[in-house]
Amino acid sequence: MEVGRIFGIKIIFNWFFFFFLFIYALMGRLAETIILFSVVLLHEFFHILVARGYGLTVREVELYPFGGMARIDDLLEYDPGVESRVALAGPLFNLFLVGLAIIFYVNFSLSPAYIMFFIRCNLLVAFFNLLPSLPLDGGRILRAMLSRRMGYRKATDRAVLLGKFMALCLLAGGIITACLGMLNPSFIIVAFFMFFAAQKEQSMASYVFVRYLNRKKGELHREGIMKAGYLVAVENTPLREVVKNFTPRNYYLIKVVSPGFKVKGTVTEGQVIDAVMKRGVHLPIKRLLP
Repeated sequence: MEVGRIFGIKIIFNWFFFFFLFIYALMGRLAETIILFSVVLLHEFFHILVARGYGLTVREVELYPFGGMARIDDLLEYDPGVESRVALAGPLFNLFLVGLAIIFYVNFSLSPAYIMFFIRCNLLVAFFNLLPSLPLDGGRILRAMLSRRMGYRKATDRAVLLGKFMALCLLAGGIITACLGMLNPSFIIVAFFMFFAAQKEQSMASYVFVRYLNRKKGELHREGIMKAGYLVAVENTPLREVVKNFTPRNYYLIKVVSPGFKVKGTVTEGQVIDAVMKRGVHLPIKRLLP
């Protein structure tokens, strides 16, 4: 649900976020609800600040119970290290706010209950988001690291799988605590949020990756030079398996071999991308040979 724009950036509240805040308000914790909302918003806007520092365009921010998802144009055109730094910015800012809150608590007469809740919220948002699973920041850092050696698509699948596993663990924790008479709806709400957000991330991966591959050709034309990567593929290998191995900041040359490992020819990354866009991902790579 879109609630407005800040500095031209569309702000969207995910229904999980509304539900979580509604539960807290029903429990008579309106002040804590406002604090939690502020912490999540500050976390996400520090992502935006760092992204803009790299010249990236942020279109919208979708807020979830323990964080958010900033949709940043062209992030994948940059080195995976940029994605890591943008992802790490939010949790680090939360830890900075913890230090700031402690200084205020020591030097000024502020409500200890609200200050401690503010500190707990920041610690929770920071460390929860550092878990190595998509759609969390830690998952984006993990994907950036893995994409250097296994490609964006495979790295995304790995981080999404961890996200779904983490969601099931949280759901199990919520059920166990409920059975023990210590019902905590946060576990169950966040479990559903993580599972569906991970699923959404996976469903978008193909579109994002093909768009990235298509734009990488333009990067080579623009810069005139790029590091080369090399792959060897058996002639009947479908293009979808080939592109899974493409990594950022490299332009690939693929040696096509027969089942007997006789070299049949060479195909460029540009040819593969054009074929994927025009003829689909199931086309055998041998069909690109002259």
